[in-house]
This record gives sequence, C-alpha cells and structure tokens, in this order.
Amino acid sequence: MARELEDPAVWSNPARAQELGRERARLTSEVGEIDRATKGIGEAAELLALAEAEGDEPAARDIERDAQRLEAEVRHLELKRMFRGEMDSHNAFLDIQAGAGGTEAQDWAQMLLRMYLRWGAARGFRCEVIDSSPGEVAGI
Repeated sequence: MARELEDPAVWSNPARAQELGRERARLTSEVGEIDRATKGIGEAAELLALAEAEGDEPAARDIERDAQRLEAEVRHLELKRMFRGEMDSHNAFLDIQAGAGGTEAQDWAQMLLRMYLRWGAARGFRCEVIDSSPGEVAGI
C-alpha cells in the first residue's frame, strides 16, 4: 500500500488516493493497537513471573487486574476485526413486532427491545429507537 501511495500515477485519481490514505491510516491505527496489546501482555507475563517468584501477592493482584484490562482490549480488537466488511460501518435496523398473542406478546416485544438496546450499549454501539407503538395494556 505504501508503494502504491508513492506511485505518482495514483495522484492523478484523487478519489483513489484519498481511499488509499484512509485505508493506510486505519491499518496503521489497528497495527498500533495490536502492538500495544501484545507489548502489554508480554510485560504482564514477565511481571507476573517476577511477582510469583518473589511471593509478592499484592503485585500479582495488580498485574492480574492489568491482564483483565488487556483481555478486554483484545476482545475489543477482535470485535473490530469481525466488523471490517464493506457494509459493516453502515447502520443496521432491527424491527421487533409483537405479532399475534395479545398483551403477553407485546410485553415480550418490550423486553426484547430493552435487551437489544442494552446489548448494543454494552458493546459500544449507538442505538436509538426510531419508532415505537405502545401496546394497549403493556409492552409495544
């Protein structure tokens, strides 16, 4: 990609040059995140080995907390890796309908909506309800 950006011919097509620049910036950012996580995991492993060798329990607990933070960071990187398709950066719509079943179905649809909203928020997605029709007694 760097060689392609260095080619003077690519600059005759500004749209292609801009696309390559964005892709290069995205990849550079991802590689930096992976390098930081890899370095952190290596350092945590070394520090944990030292703490265990010296019998330093408080330090081992601190290192374990750092390892949990690194694990969350790796999970985040894995999620980013899964959502790298062409359309993955676009919005998604979820349509929940109670259908037949009356009040209980409407209540279930409401619970399902809350579940999906919380799931999305917990994973850092921006979620919003575009339209909702309240049920006669409960739910949607």
